[in-house]
Amino acid sequence: MSDPRPDTLHMLDLAQTAAAAVIARVQRDQLLWPTPCDLWTVGDVINKLTASTRVFTSFGLREEPDPSLDLVHPTHIVGDDPLGVYTQAATACRAAWRIPGAVDGMALSTIGEAKARSVLNARIFDTTILTWDVATGCGLAHLITDELATYVLRIAQALVPAVRAHNEARYKQPVELDETEAMVVRLIAATGRNPAWSAT
Repeated sequence: MSDPRPDTLHMLDLAQTAAAAVIARVQRDQLLWPTPCDLWTVGDVINKLTASTRVFTSFGLREEPDPSLDLVHPTHIVGDDPLGVYTQAATACRAAWRIPGAVDGMALSTIGEAKARSVLNARIFDTTILTWDVATGCGLAHLITDELATYVLRIAQALVPAVRAHNEARYKQPVELDETEAMVVRLIAATGRNPAWSAT
């Protein structure tokens, strides 16, 4: 019998492809622009996205991540080539999670051992949301497909309340929306972000 669940690896590809395509459109002067992430610039978010991608590569390999990759206050790792450094990290992450059996069983995570598929889902969620942050901060199209947004919304509806229960500072309360809103809008609202955010 075939697995009725959506293809998690395919969703990772969709998320990382959108992220790279958005980063490729960011101009150098835009790296200092604000984003929907309070106190984080566009460059900060890209740096965070890259650092967390490296961390989750280690999780896929069942290895302890580099302790210098602090995801709360990550050091600057993207240098003068945000796209190149992110793309290298994303390629390594994809390869790690495509090793046979990587999505099965248990894996390390930021909160200890968890089901590997759930760990990978957290990476897909984070990549998608941070991509929206970068795109919105720069006034760019976010390139998040309805297929990806629908998948990540289901993750958000479980993950965000659980994280908020442990640390209320991580996510604001969800923004109330009509269910007729676009799937991406509903996803962003579920994280407590304002889907209509603007720097002005």
